[in-house]
Order: sequence, then C-alpha cells, then structure tokens
Amino acid sequence: MKWKATGIGLIAVLFSFGCGTSNQLSTGTIYDAKAQIDAAKEVGAENLATQELTDAEQMLARAEAALQDGKKDAHRLSVHAYLKARVAEELAIATQMEAQAQELEQQLELRAQAAEAVRREFVDAERELEQLKLTPEK
Repeated sequence: MKWKATGIGLIAVLFSFGCGTSNQLSTGTIYDAKAQIDAAKEVGAENLATQELTDAEQMLARAEAALQDGKKDAHRLSVHAYLKARVAEELAIATQMEAQAQELEQQLELRAQAAEAVRREFVDAERELEQLKLTPEK
C-alpha cells in the first residue's frame, strides 16, 4: 500500500512536471512562430504569400489562446503556425526569384536579338566587301 501511494505521488509529480514542460515548450514554439512570421513579412509575404501568412497569424492567435486557456494543443497549433509562416516566407522568396528570372530572360532575349542584328550587319558588310572586290576598278 505504501508503494501505491508513493507511485501515485510520483505520477502526480511527473504529470505536473510534464505540464510545466509542455507550457514551456508551447511558449517556446509560439515565440519561434512569431519570429518566423516576422521573417516572412521581411521578405514580402504580406504581398506575395498573403493567404499563407494570414493562416500562420490566425494559427498563432489560436495557439496563444490555447496556451492561456491551458489547453494541450497550444504546442501543436504553434508548430503549425511556424510551418505556415515558413511556407509563406519560402513562397515569397520563390515568387521574387521567379520574377527576377523572368526579367533576366527578357534581358537575355533582347541581347540575343541585338546580337543577331549585329551578326546580320556583319554578314551584309562582308557581302558588300566581296562585291567591292569583284567590281573592276575604273
């Protein structure tokens, strides 16, 4: 009987330690999610990944509310908020890189067209030179 009481007391201590750790873990992941949302905003996610950023902010608000209410899903919600914010950041970066690639492709096309025009002028100049060589002098 003594062992049962000690076991139950140990379980209660471990459970309360686990809850404290859970709150610390949730607080840490909420902080990480906030930092990731800020990082996403810094790369323009507000304009380039609006839905993902909004989802992350809403998920973060739910995580904060769950933490205040002592609910166990605060950690899960904050992890989801972090991941959504990460997706928003990466999507914004990818969109920017795609726009840069398109701009570079346009510049490359213009330069290729200019190079082709110069090549044609060169060919025409060679033809004129050949014609001048073949034309007898007067």
